[in-house]
Amino acid sequence: MREDLVPGSAFPDLRLPETTGKELTLSQIAGKSPLVVAFVRGWWCPKEQVRLRNLVALQDEVQREYGRIVAVTVDEPYVNGAFRAGLGADFPFLSDVECRVGEELDILELTDGLHRPFLPMTFVLDSLLALRGVWCGFWFWGNPTPDELRLTLREIARAEQPSFDPHRVWRELGGAAPPDAGIEAPVVWIREDDDGHELQRGVHEGEVPAVGDELGRSPVDGRPWVVRRIEESGGRTAIHVSKEGATGDPRLVKHHITVPPRVP
Repeated sequence: MREDLVPGSAFPDLRLPETTGKELTLSQIAGKSPLVVAFVRGWWCPKEQVRLRNLVALQDEVQREYGRIVAVTVDEPYVNGAFRAGLGADFPFLSDVECRVGEELDILELTDGLHRPFLPMTFVLDSLLALRGVWCGFWFWGNPTPDELRLTLREIARAEQPSFDPHRVWRELGGAAPPDAGIEAPVVWIREDDDGHELQRGVHEGEVPAVGDELGRSPVDGRPWVVRRIEESGGRTAIHVSKEGATGDPRLVKHHITVPPRVP
C-alpha cells in the first residue's frame, strides 16, 4: 500500500465507471458525507461475498443520512451490475478493469496472477475525504467488523458534528457551536431549529449566500432552508439556516422511507 495512505491524509478522489458505464468520483458518491470504500477481489471469491453481504446488512443505517458506501472491483461494469443486484446492494460498484487505481495505490494482490485483483482493503473517509480508518482483509479476520465500521463512523460524527453532544451545544454554547468547531472546512452551513439550536452542519461550496437566500430544501417535509445569519470566527464562516413555512400535520410522514423487506 502506498506509504502516504495513513490516517489524516487526503485520499485520492478516484474516478471510475459504475455499473451503467457512467464515470463517478468518490466525492460525487460521498456528497460531503463520510464514505466507506471497499476494494473487492471480485464476484468469484467466496470470502468477498461474505464480506459484501456484511456491508449490505449495514447499508440502511450508514446510508440513511450520515454516510455512504462504495465498492471497487477489477471486474467490468456488466459483471459488477449482476454481482450488485444479486447481493441486493444499494450502493455503487466501480470498475477498475485495467487495474490503474490498484497500481496507483499499490494495493494489488501479488499472489493471484490469474485475476490480478485488489487486496481486500477497506478505507473509511471523513466528509472531506481524509482517511480515518484502514483495514487489510488478505486474511478474512483482517476485515473490519460492522461494529468497527460503526465505531469509526461514530468518531467521525463526534469530531465533525458539535451536536453529537447536543445539551452542551444548546445550553453551554447558546444554541450553536462557533464556525471553527466541527468539520474543518472554510465555509459550513449549520441547520438549526426556529430557536437557533444546532441540528447538523456540513461543507458549503461556492459563494457565500446572503441573508434571506434559500439553501436547499428538507427531504423530510419539503420546506426550504433559509439563511438567517452569517457568522465568522477563527478564519472560518458559518451559514446559519432554519426552515421556513408551515410545518403541516406532524402525524403525516412526508418522506418515503420504509423498512425494506428482509429476504430469508
